[in-house]
Amino acid sequence: MTVDERELRGLIRQIVSDMLQPRRGQNALVLFSGASLGFEAALGSLARLAPEMGLDWIQTPAAEHILDQDAIAASGMTPANQSLVQAHDVLIVPTATVNLLAKVAHGVCDCLASNVMAEFIMSNKPVVVAVNAACPDSADKRGWFPDIPPGYRDLLRGNLERVRSFGVRLTSAEQLDRAVRRQLTKTAALPGGDATQESPVIRCTEPVVHEALLRAVPPGTVLQLEPAALITPLARETAAARSIAFERVS
Repeated sequence: MTVDERELRGLIRQIVSDMLQPRRGQNALVLFSGASLGFEAALGSLARLAPEMGLDWIQTPAAEHILDQDAIAASGMTPANQSLVQAHDVLIVPTATVNLLAKVAHGVCDCLASNVMAEFIMSNKPVVVAVNAACPDSADKRGWFPDIPPGYRDLLRGNLERVRSFGVRLTSAEQLDRAVRRQLTKTAALPGGDATQESPVIRCTEPVVHEALLRAVPPGTVLQLEPAALITPLARETAAARSIAFERVS
């Protein structure tokens, strides 16, 4: 066998091997902002997504100082080095901060993260955001700040609702991979690619779930309750009217 024949056979084997490799579908841009709450869980979700799609990442200056850079480098994701919006099918924000979502909610585009989110939203491309650090009702946030004043809780909830109204899917870091899959599947199935919403999941440790408590919960939420939690009859009526589902977790 001549050298040219060996090279040709080797080239054919390489082409066949490449053709048999599972192909990744969409390309996702992963945007890290400077929230540490939920970071490890988000990396786990991203690791589960990695075999299914291309993951390129960027980060804000705050994220560079706050988040574990070795963990990000070891994730196998690729630093983004091309057009951030045009080259990617979906934006994933695994560590959204209160500051970032407040800016997006009010149309403020004065930094890398808020500009990228705004451009994805205005391009009607899917955006999936983990809100462990930005939702006043998340277990992570309540663990760090158990006594947030009601008015400030309402402000944070209002920002989340405004961002959700832009077609952004809000979820937890633990469910980030499932939310991305659902968002891409549903977006592809809808005319014009409109996005539907992930049901937010909120952990509630109150021993009694009453109507006033549910009035502060966004419609469509999955409320995770303690095994022995009591639900008042009026709370059940309110939950039905607001499409709030109960889930008991240990």
